[in-house]
Amino acid sequence: MSGLNGLTYVVPEECKNGERLKEFLLKHPEIKFVSLVGVDFTGNDTDERIPVEHFIGDLEGIMSGGIQTDGSSVNLPGIAELNDAKIDFIVDPCGKWFVDYTCEDAPEGPVGNIRIPAFFRHGSSHFCSRSLLKETLEYLGARINALLEKDKAFAASIGIQGEGVGKILFTLGTELEFWVRTPADSVSPEELSVTQMLKESYWKRTKGQVRTALEESLLLLGRYGYEVEMGHKEVGGVKGKVSADGSLHDVMEQLEIDWRYDNPLRAADNELYARILIKEVFRRNGLEVTFDAKPLEGVAGSGEHMHFGIMAETLSGRRINLFTAAETDEFLSSWGYGALMGLLKNWNGVNPFVTNSMDALNRLQPGYEAPICIVSSLGVAPDKPSRNRTVLVGVIRSDNPLSTRFELRAPNPHTNTYLAAAAVLLAMAEGMEYASGKTPAELRAELMKKAGDECQYLEKEREYVTERNIFSDFSKDERDALYGKTPATVWEVMENYDFGKWAFLEATPFNKKIRDSYRTAVLNKWLVEIRDKYLPQSLEKAVALRRSIESENSCSERLWTEMEALRIRLFKNTAENKSMATAMEEALDRKDFGAASSMLPEMNRMLHRLTELYRVYRRNTRF
Repeated sequence: MSGLNGLTYVVPEECKNGERLKEFLLKHPEIKFVSLVGVDFTGNDTDERIPVEHFIGDLEGIMSGGIQTDGSSVNLPGIAELNDAKIDFIVDPCGKWFVDYTCEDAPEGPVGNIRIPAFFRHGSSHFCSRSLLKETLEYLGARINALLEKDKAFAASIGIQGEGVGKILFTLGTELEFWVRTPADSVSPEELSVTQMLKESYWKRTKGQVRTALEESLLLLGRYGYEVEMGHKEVGGVKGKVSADGSLHDVMEQLEIDWRYDNPLRAADNELYARILIKEVFRRNGLEVTFDAKPLEGVAGSGEHMHFGIMAETLSGRRINLFTAAETDEFLSSWGYGALMGLLKNWNGVNPFVTNSMDALNRLQPGYEAPICIVSSLGVAPDKPSRNRTVLVGVIRSDNPLSTRFELRAPNPHTNTYLAAAAVLLAMAEGMEYASGKTPAELRAELMKKAGDECQYLEKEREYVTERNIFSDFSKDERDALYGKTPATVWEVMENYDFGKWAFLEATPFNKKIRDSYRTAVLNKWLVEIRDKYLPQSLEKAVALRRSIESENSCSERLWTEMEALRIRLFKNTAENKSMATAMEEALDRKDFGAASSMLPEMNRMLHRLTELYRVYRRNTRF
């Protein structure tokens, strides 16, 4: 890290245009390149390299949209196609311009590259994740401000009396979890599962390269202005082993790093770059980082909890949290209750932007501290904040009235934060409009209703709040009945993408062209996941099972016979039957996503059964 001391990490606001930018670049010869960073609908960011000499030579042209790419470089199906491919990069002067450096081992010292956030323009319109969030925030700011003007009783109840509102402020904070390992690790899932059940890792001391890399990451993020709050071990992990040279090997640990919230667009940009920084720091320390939601079966996955807040800033500069209760006997203000109700009621319309991969769904399983039901927690009492880690949404409060916010626990590190944040805030806005003109007590009663109770906004047969343990206090049937059936596949998530029934997205920046493009991108990605990752990897696991005839007894022989039948049913075509893998591929070929979706849960069950049988078989043939 010493080679990165004394460098400039962020371009100052006053140097983001014209001659001042040119002067800045000439003053910092270590900065050799510039990248325009746009983000497509599946969350992929661009990272091209423009030599500084060329950038300075055509600075005015580049800053006004003079850099283009074609449709094959970004994932915008139905928008940027080969016959109409050109995408313009439009510089965002309001974003944070990070200076990304190579490691200190570069021959001429650190080489800098300015990452300039940008929007994608196709024709006369913007189509990208960043532009969609920006437009949504502008749209919601005007909409909520108008609602405050209309609902003067609510404005007065939160302290806005005879004082105009200058603007609406949205805040987003993310908590990033990830797994760290040494290359070619040999740690078994069983060992990891045991340490998780024994809770041997939460907030434990980090050691060796892991400690070094974690501390370097925190320091480096601090230099970029992240205002880091903490880094610590998470639920999973085992102790590494010490090699002859004193370094650790067989490391497999889960970590979390948190930093201060920001406005949603900058918060999403910060998270995108933080993942890059963290990966590079750990790589330099001989460690691999994965931000996959569920990198290993049988142990905890990685989440990216999102904290949402909305405030009004008056013309005099006072900030007032729209969710904080004025009364000491209430959990939330009337609009706070409404925002939570809007998110819960519309969750199946929000979820396609949050959970849209097989990896993400694998994380959302009972018993791994990840949410599986559409339910929230308010806390035991208004003076006892929520501590329930099994729910989808928790209410976070403290003595500071500005701190009241909602923690959404479903996202993972590969969730597209830009689109997820936009959809969440739109769902909340619908609920806030419903709450307008109603008292906190009326709204709390509807939110905390029992199944079957009459209600105006929420679903009659559902419940929406619990302080109980979702995993252990309810059976699956009870959970499904009270809180709705959890989607098992990406197709089941995307079936809810019928926007005719999601009024909260109508007449918003989520126009039909964007919705159609996003749907196509997600389903195409799912098809590739199944065909090129899930099926080949499952086949390799099945082929790797080895028989030990010389150590078998009658019990072991029966186990192997059942395993062989499962392997044939899964992967081997016979004269009588096609294998499930072949049937799945044929369904995908004809884009019959419903048929493919119906096969996946059964295939997963059979693969899990195969793994369990082999574990018992191996134990039974050890001697």
